[in-house]
Amino acid sequence: MRPILIYAVLGMVLLLSSFPFVSNGWTVESDVISFIFRDNGNSDLYLMDIRGEVFRHITFRTVNIYGHTWSPDGGSFAYVSRKNGDLEIYVMDVKRKKHRRLTHHFGRDSEPAWSPNGKWITFISDRAGDTDIYRMDANGKNVKKLTNQGECNKPTWSPDSQSIAFTSSSEGEYFMYVMGADGKRLRRLVGGMSIPGCSWSPDGKQIAFISRGAERGMDIFSIDIDGKNLRQLTWLDQGAFIFRSPAWSPSGKWIAYVLSELIGPLKPVLLPEDFEKGFETPVVCVVNTVDGGVGKPIEATRELGASGSMNWVPEEFFFCFSKFGEADNTLGET
Repeated sequence: MRPILIYAVLGMVLLLSSFPFVSNGWTVESDVISFIFRDNGNSDLYLMDIRGEVFRHITFRTVNIYGHTWSPDGGSFAYVSRKNGDLEIYVMDVKRKKHRRLTHHFGRDSEPAWSPNGKWITFISDRAGDTDIYRMDANGKNVKKLTNQGECNKPTWSPDSQSIAFTSSSEGEYFMYVMGADGKRLRRLVGGMSIPGCSWSPDGKQIAFISRGAERGMDIFSIDIDGKNLRQLTWLDQGAFIFRSPAWSPSGKWIAYVLSELIGPLKPVLLPEDFEKGFETPVVCVVNTVDGGVGKPIEATRELGASGSMNWVPEEFFFCFSKFGEADNTLGET
């Protein structure tokens, strides 16, 4: 009987080890964020689970990167850099450690977003004067202008790659719009947003965004794509300020955002970088999309600053690369 018992125990251990580790309701392997930290002319792209454990980090030597978006297969990411003068969009093959420039224009190209079907990358550009949304093939070809209203920000794809949500400002207020992947069927979804940016839920039914809370400062809300069922997800302190647009996790359970607290009274400033000096070091937080609440800070990101863009890492990434604990600091050398 003893050998049978041993085999049974070993079988149970192997079965349990095949599932993502769970601690206090927080899954580890499938809930990994990536964010950019810039320091002294270098940039690091960190991959970190929501416990604060660094899985991998990619260093860019002597160059700053400002935004990134993952390919749906997790093998590449597009990013924004000035390494050739203007803001341009590049793509890096993580496994082959190869970089390729996608945009070649004197205008400023930024805020790339890779479509879930892998075919396209949308981005923001002022190449025609106003800041509008463009779409190109994933190889950088067939660039097409999708909007004509100007002052557009942060496009995000629907899970089926058929629609694009984005924000546009008018007289200091941001509005959210939804359009088809070809730029047609434009409609306004909601107004009164505090900062640009939004994030589509993985089931395609809702979009998260940031606006003023009922009685406090800025909070995260969700709304159905038909404009109904507006819901407040966070209840933050009045001195809290959300610096980055929310990011919905692939599992649909969490929304990540970058939060900071006022150091003192808010004062008028001339430059955007001076505005951020009035706040504590930002920290990445995650909030449960079912219960909402104040959110859970990932304290390790406070130490790193979390100063750049933030995304969830596609689950497919983990089929291509090593598991947790094996950092590689040379992948992104340029």
